[in-house]
Amino acid sequence: MSTARVLFLPEAVGDLRDLDGSARKVVAAGIQELRTDPELRGAPLGARSTANLTGLRKLVVGNRTYRIVYEVRDDGTVVVLWVIGVRADAEVYGIAKARVALYATDPAKKAILNQILDTAYNN
Repeated sequence: MSTARVLFLPEAVGDLRDLDGSARKVVAAGIQELRTDPELRGAPLGARSTANLTGLRKLVVGNRTYRIVYEVRDDGTVVVLWVIGVRADAEVYGIAKARVALYATDPAKKAILNQILDTAYNN
């Protein structure tokens, strides 16, 4: 059994804040689950017609109402939350695609992600 630290991109923090109180509790319980064996939770995402999300996973919570899109870092000790949203349609995947692209190409966003990861690995 591996234990992981769960880290939020700033946008994922906003996603969580945008949910109402009861939804936040359900999603928080799902996030808590990701602390233990995150690589065994959820389902892997891959290349779809709308986006290539290979390397990311999804966890569906709240009676299949919400999706948490996350990444388990190579050593399994760190989970990065990319998107939290309603499962109603594939919108969360479009958001995830946009965020992955932004963090891959924008130097300021890359620096934010690196800072988040540095903090996780150095504490």
